[in-house]
Amino acid sequence: MRRFRDVLEGTDLAHLRKILGMAEESSSETKRRSRVSQIALDATFISKTALAPFLALAPEERERLLSDVVWQVTCYVEGSITKSPGKKVKLDHGFHLVEATQDGKPVFCVKKK
Repeated sequence: MRRFRDVLEGTDLAHLRKILGMAEESSSETKRRSRVSQIALDATFISKTALAPFLALAPEERERLLSDVVWQVTCYVEGSITKSPGKKVKLDHGFHLVEATQDGKPVFCVKKK
């Protein structure tokens, strides 16, 4: 498992920063946005088996997948999805996001079937 942000480069990393609101002034950041950013950047991973298929996607498809991951993390932070370790959320192209607990903190991992 590797941190998701560590495998992103160029436009993928720029897209992640944009959807997390990192291009905006930090004084306008809400607690929710801060928590989503923290989880998306520090507590979201990608499995070894999902890395190559993710990188093989077209840039537009990778952007959509990144947006979906951030959306699911946002839903988790807002409490609009069930908070239960082991829960899987289906993503496009056969990927899914798995919630787990590591050292008492929530983490997420993008996996491929």
